[in-house]
Amino acid sequence: MNTFGEFLFSLRKEKGMTQAELAEKLGVSNKAVSKWETNEAMPETGLLVPISRIFGVTVDELLNGCRTDISKENGKEEIDKFVIEDHLFKRGKNDGETKMIDRIGGAVCAFIMFVSLAAYFVLGAWKNLWHPYWVIIPVGALSCGIAGIIFDLFNKEKRRKNYEKGENPFIGAICGTLMLISLITYLILGAIFSLWHPYWVIIVFDGVLCGFTGIVGEIIVYFRKNK
Repeated sequence: MNTFGEFLFSLRKEKGMTQAELAEKLGVSNKAVSKWETNEAMPETGLLVPISRIFGVTVDELLNGCRTDISKENGKEEIDKFVIEDHLFKRGKNDGETKMIDRIGGAVCAFIMFVSLAAYFVLGAWKNLWHPYWVIIPVGALSCGIAGIIFDLFNKEKRRKNYEKGENPFIGAICGTLMLISLITYLILGAIFSLWHPYWVIIVFDGVLCGFTGIVGEIIVYFRKNK
């Protein structure tokens, strides 16, 4: 019986695919694919299904290092069920931690939007403050963006993919959060206090700060990849 690495190597050769091409399809580095094929490392759990679909095999076959006979009705039914369910209901994800983080993040965002909409309609209907408190709605939406950034930082899989693309997820999160906070601040100052001018400078200043943060991030990623 072949090992996982040997089987992956043979499947890739059958497809006439290079390590670089496979790495690009999976969003990983060439080095990662090389380590898999030499059995120095195994891919993340969440990558097994995408690999199996690329080569037309099952996850079990990948892990067992060989193709199995799927001509038997029961076996074929189970394999088809696995692939279809994984595609339709799990969206190709097999990482319970990732799914849980995404669900919690979605719930938090929904709660923020519900509270902001409720607050706006209460203030509008009760106190006739439709204006300027319309600002609550975009502020709620932007706050959802901040919550999403924070929850993405807890997602190990997303952090790993960002690093493999040469991006620093923490620097990106800092820059994104700063931009959203500056927009929220500007909207509140403008809508409630009529300070649209000169406080538009907040946006410009934050753009410059994000650019500087991005440069720092590039330097950190460079030293991380070359240490």
